[in-house]
Amino acid sequence: MCTAINPKQFYSGGNDGYVVLWDTETKGDGKLLVQVNRPVYALCLDAQRNLLFCGAASGNLHVVDLTAGKEIRNIEAHSLGIFDIKIVNNELITCGGDGALKVWSLPDLTLLHHHQESTKSARCLAYHTAQNILAVGYSDHKIRMYQLADFSLLNTLDAHTNSVFTVAFTNDGKELLSGGRDVMLRSWMINENYRLDVDVAAHTLHINHIAFNQSGKLFATVSMDKTIKIWATEKFQLLKVIDKAKSDGHLSSVNKCHWINEETLLTGSDDRTIMMWKMETEKM
Repeated sequence: MCTAINPKQFYSGGNDGYVVLWDTETKGDGKLLVQVNRPVYALCLDAQRNLLFCGAASGNLHVVDLTAGKEIRNIEAHSLGIFDIKIVNNELITCGGDGALKVWSLPDLTLLHHHQESTKSARCLAYHTAQNILAVGYSDHKIRMYQLADFSLLNTLDAHTNSVFTVAFTNDGKELLSGGRDVMLRSWMINENYRLDVDVAAHTLHINHIAFNQSGKLFATVSMDKTIKIWATEKFQLLKVIDKAKSDGHLSSVNKCHWINEETLLTGSDDRTIMMWKMETEKM
């Protein structure tokens, strides 16, 4: 999932290869934008150029012109699936199942850099704006930190005991959160040489995604254990568990979460549904 240009809308991609535009204020089906040839793993909006980048299980990068409403390019970017995509300044960054981290120029999508620090999957990306640092989580259990000015490798964290599926910087830039297959939610202090600050067994199965709301006061974690958890960032306090039994939640692994505003969270699952949740913080 990713935000659309209209903040009340969002895009989703699924195993059927469909990329669909949804309106949070309209009931019923969304609008099919394109269908690609393989499952869609990652989406990224380029609002400046009105483009949508779609990373597929095949490793192909599909470029959709939102003005024309059609695919305009199909690039064989990785030899295995593209797991995450980020836009930083005038560059597009992709990471994939081949372990490669690639940087592409915008708008022409010329390949600028190809980094291969591991043969295991490069699974997730997070960007620290103030320090111009990129954090990359890998299936070799490590998080690697890159300085984007020259794309030098700054640090390698022995972060987890299994694949790292998600990384996210706090809004104040002081900490990096990570989660993955080992079910541990961890927080690393940025200005203290990435000292481990918090270490919590947050779920009973894989942590698939971490996302902060706009203010950064709350963050959500979603898991293969079918639950959604809402946390207070300041004290790392668990505020709410959303599951099928108590909240009529998802039936299968919850793979992605996305805040569309301060209090509204979207979650996507293997049960082929997207759910929208309104946080009532006074009741947490």
